[in-house]
Amino acid sequence: MSKKKRMGKGSYTSKGIVGHPRRARTSVGFKRLINQQNAWLAGKRVMLVVDKAGHKVEAREVWGLPPSEKMKERNANS
Repeated sequence: MSKKKRMGKGSYTSKGIVGHPRRARTSVGFKRLINQQNAWLAGKRVMLVVDKAGHKVEAREVWGLPPSEKMKERNANS
């Protein structure tokens, strides 16, 4: 005769979650975007991923010139 499975204490079933919860991952992505924007404002070369296929484009093509470089360009043309 086989034993019956015990219910209650000791019977733990994993939920299968590995790594960070979804909420934590989105905050990491947001921090990355803020860091990329700060680097772009400082005039550094920043690459952005523009689609799910992973194509990268320079931030100047998407966001344009940073304000500091726009000022330099205006002064040079005057």
